[in-house]
Amino acid sequence: MTKKRLTRELKWGFQGFPYHQLWMDNDIYTGWVAINYLTDGKYYYWEYPKSGKVPVAGKGMCWLTLIPEGKSRSITAKFTEERRVSVWYTDVIDKVTIDEDGVVAFIDKYLDVIFTPSGDVVIDDKDELDNAYHSGELTKEQYETALQEGDSIVEDLCQDIAATEKWCLNILHKAEEIINQNPFTIFLDIDGVLDIFHSNLYYQELIPEALERFAKLVHRTKAKVVVVSDWRYGSKECERSTDMLRDNWKQLEEKLKSHGVEISDVTTCESTYKNRTEEIRAYLLEHPEIKKYAILDDCFSDDYSSDTEIKRHLVFVDALKGLQDENCIQVCGLMNEII
Repeated sequence: MTKKRLTRELKWGFQGFPYHQLWMDNDIYTGWVAINYLTDGKYYYWEYPKSGKVPVAGKGMCWLTLIPEGKSRSITAKFTEERRVSVWYTDVIDKVTIDEDGVVAFIDKYLDVIFTPSGDVVIDDKDELDNAYHSGELTKEQYETALQEGDSIVEDLCQDIAATEKWCLNILHKAEEIINQNPFTIFLDIDGVLDIFHSNLYYQELIPEALERFAKLVHRTKAKVVVVSDWRYGSKECERSTDMLRDNWKQLEEKLKSHGVEISDVTTCESTYKNRTEEIRAYLLEHPEIKKYAILDDCFSDDYSSDTEIKRHLVFVDALKGLQDENCIQVCGLMNEII
């Protein structure tokens, strides 16, 4: 038997996509819920007799995985961008585990039940289940309970597909209500991250490649952008401004907007704080809804060593290179931390 993590980073490579997990207990569902948002990527299809080709992965889709309490199953509903289920993939499982990093996983018991809205029902990998039994990996009891769970999945979920889809959609909506209360936030420095600073220039030159990387990162992580850079003094929120600051801020807004990125906010414009660490700490206190965040900074003005917890969220960017792919990967890691 193999372990499958709900982050889906091993087989599917979803570690760069937003991942959320929570325990839900309400009138429609009790158990683990996990959501993988596929905010990028080409489409991948499976094919079935009644449904034909159905999308299972691709930009705009999301995977809702449910492990109901008291059941030996993991139900994955693959939602299209229009929020319709294209296919369900249900694993018969042995048990649920939680890895050291907090990610929920399950021990797969080989047998799978795959079904579609058009009425396809496929019992898959029974040969693997049989082989595991005959080799002695599974006891007779384990083998028989796997078969019973497979039959139960068909009985519970495949008799009224429309009701199953409505049930999954309701759970997805309830989970998203909780998730949306805790938006992922990127605290953004500009100099050294989106440009290589030149003190003799009136207009700082934003690096096209860094802008493209940052825009892709924001779209992929669904992040809110909060500017911590001194560039914020050119924003309308700040009175500490000069023509140069205002013009560079306008340039920044226009460049980001051309890439589909909006600045959500800036940290305080007051000069009462000693360093950037204190400014971010104050912002987090004012916005307790922020539980997951990353800081992109070249650390020219602050190395964040005065607060170990905030520094843990720092992604250091080389000021002579600007934002690189490896920095974006680190941000995705912080986004998918389990809190």
